[in-house]
Amino acid sequence: MTALLLLLALQASDGIASRYPGDEGLEKDPRVLFVEDFETGTLKEIGARWGEVSLVENMDLSADVAPGSPGRRSIHIAKNGHLYTHTKGVDTLFARFYVKFHPKTGYIHHFVHLIADRAPTPWPKGTAGLKPAGDQLFTTGIEPWGRWGKSPAPGVWHFYSYWQEMKGDGPGKYWGNFFDPAEPAAIEPGRWYCVEAMLKANSAPEAADGEQAFWVDGKKIGEFKGIRWRSSDQLKVNTFWLLYYITEQSARHNNDSDPDRVYEVWFDDVVLATEYIGPVQGVPKSGKKVATPGRSALQTGAGRASTGKLVFSESFDNGAGPFKGGELVEGALSFPAKGVDAWNAWSLPVRESTSIRFRIKPLADLEQVSILIWSDKLKDNTRYYVTGLKKGEWKTVEFRGVEARAGWAMDGPSLDGSLLNNIKLLFEGPADARVLIDDFEVRE
Repeated sequence: MTALLLLLALQASDGIASRYPGDEGLEKDPRVLFVEDFETGTLKEIGARWGEVSLVENMDLSADVAPGSPGRRSIHIAKNGHLYTHTKGVDTLFARFYVKFHPKTGYIHHFVHLIADRAPTPWPKGTAGLKPAGDQLFTTGIEPWGRWGKSPAPGVWHFYSYWQEMKGDGPGKYWGNFFDPAEPAAIEPGRWYCVEAMLKANSAPEAADGEQAFWVDGKKIGEFKGIRWRSSDQLKVNTFWLLYYITEQSARHNNDSDPDRVYEVWFDDVVLATEYIGPVQGVPKSGKKVATPGRSALQTGAGRASTGKLVFSESFDNGAGPFKGGELVEGALSFPAKGVDAWNAWSLPVRESTSIRFRIKPLADLEQVSILIWSDKLKDNTRYYVTGLKKGEWKTVEFRGVEARAGWAMDGPSLDGSLLNNIKLLFEGPADARVLIDDFEVRE
């Protein structure tokens, strides 16, 4: 009995992978949320397993795998690209992946992220320069960092994090805060590494006991404690972003003018779990893994807001309906910069599933359209901003009510729990500028 207990203790300390030689059968472990070994499927099918793939034209499936790998394929990305998925929400997420950078690699702008998102979307959100609210989001990236050119490319491993108590840059912007280990772990180009990152939420809204840590080839390199990641227990870690993002800015920041840089990366054997995973150990019974599809992380309806019961809709086929301030044009409602609004045509409390959806088309060059929703509970307008607009092109807008927040920077309280019975859309632009809105829906 003593020997058995000792064996179980050793297995626990070695991680989940220690119980599954060559990772064979690991996807069936109840602690495992997601497995992707790139052994089966086309890039399109792999993207469907994840939910979102970007710049698939920069990707291919490669025979280059880590020494001792139980598989035959990895994914290769040149220049830029990503895979993005959602898991069920958890308080602690471990993410293990194998990675190799090209021998002539340059510096990297952003890399792999673990994310807690109150209102996940099928695609990544832009958070650069913004401090998230404590019930909205926190995120950390396990990234190579060049240390302003002090470390050879791609640099050393560290964390790049956004959360409610992060420090700003002084002028009012918030860029990811660095978490650097006491001893930098240099990355050797052209060599496969096993990297694992852990993100653990604080146990209660007021508690500063959140953590993050990372391991390289099974050795813990960085560990950081005492973090108050969130202000609400409803905010869970639920998103994984396998990202490879290159810009010229990274080279400038590291004073790198080498013209022969090659921006390519290989990823393999991705596992997400609620406990430490550890490197692949041993080999499968057959010597190589049987090619079975990876275990998808996708949750039913994850990242899709418009799944609730329809409460109100307006197609503008027979007029403007309850909307004031616009006029019918081409079967849609056209409105000027001062906006269009509707009141008391619907009324429902904002919950997790409450959503608003519509299409808009700017007829002029605009940076954004602002959405204002008045909250009697907050005695203030909440806001949601629509960006990425192109003149003359329709854009579908879909967001959850809890994503609308008070404050010009959307850094105040959420609309959560307020009565949703109004909306106003407006923009900054010349007097003759117009935006079309169509197919408006509210769902509970």
